[in-house]
Amino acid sequence: MDYSIINKYLAGEASEAEVQEVFQWIDSAPENRQEFIKYKKIWALTSRSENNQDVAWNNNLIAKPNNIRNLTTYSKYAAAILIFFSLGMMLQYLVGQKPSGIQTYLADTRIEVPAGQMSSVLLPDGTRVQLNSGSKLVYSSGFNSGERTVNLEGEAFFDVAKDKDHLFLIKTKSLDFKVYGTSFNVQAYPEDNEVNTTLVEGSLGIIGKSGDEIARLVPGENANFKEENEKLVVSNVDLDLYTSWKDGLVTFRNEKLKDIAPKIERWYNVQIIINNPKLADELYMGTIMKNKPIDQLLEVFRLTSSLNYKIVPRTDKPTLIYWE
Repeated sequence: MDYSIINKYLAGEASEAEVQEVFQWIDSAPENRQEFIKYKKIWALTSRSENNQDVAWNNNLIAKPNNIRNLTTYSKYAAAILIFFSLGMMLQYLVGQKPSGIQTYLADTRIEVPAGQMSSVLLPDGTRVQLNSGSKLVYSSGFNSGERTVNLEGEAFFDVAKDKDHLFLIKTKSLDFKVYGTSFNVQAYPEDNEVNTTLVEGSLGIIGKSGDEIARLVPGENANFKEENEKLVVSNVDLDLYTSWKDGLVTFRNEKLKDIAPKIERWYNVQIIINNPKLADELYMGTIMKNKPIDQLLEVFRLTSSLNYKIVPRTDKPTLIYWE
């Protein structure tokens, strides 16, 4: 196998033909799958050029298989996951008419996005908000008069319209955010025990529930707040890891499968049960297309990790998926 092609696949830069070649090779023999998983871990650790990654791999490789069966069974899954297609998102605009899914209760406007969907919203001031699956955004009628305050449960990417005379404030379960004309991502699901925000452009103040500003981010920084110890950590990050979801892509970098499972449940409105404790702690890295069918997504996980799965459809309940 040409490992430069595997490098391109792991970086999300492979062509459709190259993706098919990688998946055919992985599926042609069990040892190829194990070889790929081992190489993927080395690739993550080195983060260097292709030549250096090849050297690291060759130093750790015991033997390479010579015979590869020409299978095309799963080429369609690779193409679906790693090639850019139109997102097919539901677009909702709050100008001119009331979109479906928005309910008005007295002074509040509430936008709720079900599991398995995403929504793009234009607020009255021109601010654009992209809401991820299972998210809720609420603002009052005072927003139209300049009181630009919104409440967020879930995950959203904001591109805030600049207005020096009217502050834009985002309230979440644990932190508030004071916006100075900027674009950024906020993740604050009620069931999670943390709040994440990542700044792309502009300036963003982080406000504790005491009302004091406890940090101010510059572009490229992420702030992670743990509710259990009320600890805030600010660090420089790869922005794509936190914002690519809005373009239908999700990139994982050494994330445990047990932490990935709740995200998949939210994206697809399914229930995942992990039967293998060792599998739960297995680290995964790779880039996926999150708006593709669940069976295609699971097939990519099966081919690029130790995961096996079983899908059990249920009537009037979320589909049950076993990871084994």
